[in-house]
Amino acid sequence: MNKERIIKHLRGLTSASEKEELLNWVNQNEENAALLNTIRSEFVFDNLPYRMIDRQTQSEVMRRVKDNHPFRGRILRAAAVVLISLMSIAVYELVNKKEESPSLSTVTSVKIIPEQRQITTLYKVNPGVKGLVNLPDGSSVWLNSNSTLEVPDKFDSLARVVELNGEGYFYVESNSEWPMFVKTKKGITVKVTGTEFNLLSYDNDRELKFTLLSGQASLIRESTKEEFSVKVMEEIVIPGNPKVAGKRGAARVKLNTGWKDGLLVFEDTPMTDVIKKMERWYGVSFTVSDSNIYSYCFTATFTSESVTQVLELLRITSNIGYSIKNKNVTLHFK
Repeated sequence: MNKERIIKHLRGLTSASEKEELLNWVNQNEENAALLNTIRSEFVFDNLPYRMIDRQTQSEVMRRVKDNHPFRGRILRAAAVVLISLMSIAVYELVNKKEESPSLSTVTSVKIIPEQRQITTLYKVNPGVKGLVNLPDGSSVWLNSNSTLEVPDKFDSLARVVELNGEGYFYVESNSEWPMFVKTKKGITVKVTGTEFNLLSYDNDRELKFTLLSGQASLIRESTKEEFSVKVMEEIVIPGNPKVAGKRGAARVKLNTGWKDGLLVFEDTPMTDVIKKMERWYGVSFTVSDSNIYSYCFTATFTSESVTQVLELLRITSNIGYSIKNKNVTLHFK
């Protein structure tokens, strides 16, 4: 059995007789099964429109580890988790003829995303603070710093439609006949009927991140009207650039939702995201004097610490120094 025949099967282009022939070949010996797994893993890696990690990222991770990066231990562990997760996606049971579980590449078509035509109110939360918004149907939303939520004064009878720019933790009243649509500026709409979830979608962020805590939800790509479902305790990350791979995996609840409980959480967080998070959390701005600082990652959890205390821990655990003038923080190498 050559590689081209196997890839043809993975693309779903084989006939019933060809599938049976491949199945018989796999059952002949362990070497055939191992070869199939190898080719299938490579195929999944290279062809899934929403894969866990791309080749360039993998090479960059390994380069940073080999270069004796100060955070190489955490990077190595993260790389292992990502690659193991990738393999778990790649390995489905051909021998037992099981169906593949739904993924971001398994979609249905949505006819239309409703528009809200009523008079709306724009709720805005300034940097450094958080706020609670009560919706007309009894649902509520916690808004994170520097977020806005546009809400009609009254929902119409067909759908509940709101628009978020920023981050919100939603408690949506259940009604299977009256769905809620949460629109974003990234061309992604969240559809729910009664659920609890966190949605991160700042217009100046690279990614949209959706975390489902309970209930049912799906995401809709507005440009194509494609809809894909999300499982409870699952996390979906979709990049703003459609040419860049996205990912889905187990929800990191503390990292993604700790903010509403007053927790500032970093878990191997790249410095670009650390800076954005701190700017929103404390209402300050950052200047980076050396672009190499962006290659660092940071892990810590804070409750009521000041911006200076956070920066002190960063200074102690790395060779990144800082200076503060008014509300501007400058990062530099010590």
